[in-house]
Amino acid sequence: MSVKQILVQAGVDQGAKRRVQIAADLAARFEAEISGVFLSPAAPSMYLGAGIEGTPPAAVLQDLTDAHSRTVLANARAAKVTLEGAARGKAVGWREIDGASPNELIEAARTADLLIMPGPPENTREGVFAPADTVALAAGGPVIAVPDTSSATSVGRNILVAWNGSRESARALRDALPLLTRADQVAGVIVDHPAAARDGEQSLEAFLRRHGCRSVSVQRLPEGGRPASEVILQHAAHVVHADLIVMGLYGHSRFREFILGGVSREMLDDSPIPLLFSH
Repeated sequence: MSVKQILVQAGVDQGAKRRVQIAADLAARFEAEISGVFLSPAAPSMYLGAGIEGTPPAAVLQDLTDAHSRTVLANARAAKVTLEGAARGKAVGWREIDGASPNELIEAARTADLLIMPGPPENTREGVFAPADTVALAAGGPVIAVPDTSSATSVGRNILVAWNGSRESARALRDALPLLTRADQVAGVIVDHPAAARDGEQSLEAFLRRHGCRSVSVQRLPEGGRPASEVILQHAAHVVHADLIVMGLYGHSRFREFILGGVSREMLDDSPIPLLFSH
């Protein structure tokens, strides 16, 4: 298994430069192609006169809409320049798509080996609605969500795997194998969980070693009355010093998968460390 195509959500938000640096670093390590995707935000509804009392005259609305279009165009150009700078001369692909819903980003992610995008809240701000959880639940492949609070410019050298023995956890583990097998250190952690077999530590460690992962260690940690997400994050940050956390993404609604389980939501909301999710 390898990574041949990396897709990164480019932009002008505060985390955009870090995301493209992460993408470029991974592309260099895997000798992979890199493509940027810019999500064009929808114009505010007031510009379009949608149901607003006292709507400005048509000429004013047109001026506002034109100004919005010019801003979007300028931001897209700036985002592409940032990506090309991070790629350091390597050819990059480029797409500009509708960011008013997650659909086009999901479609693009389905033909990439890895998508790198922002975590909350940047991905639902300023007319762009493509949350990392929504995309990961529907894309059918791994997504690295880089939170606003992260200072990382590279990931995948020191990885923590959060394991509970579930289907989603196994899917994330397999989707992350290209990164895991190249990491300098891989740590597994099981927070006391009924779905994790009693020999989960041995099984996970054996799996990682069979695939050639280096410096492998797996621990089972007690919850101690704390949320599982807190246990995982504290271990990742203060014991393992991980630069990436791998875990499954859990949707609990049969009819609307975008409703997340508690641990998934807490990890997305609270983690200062980039997360590799898969569903």
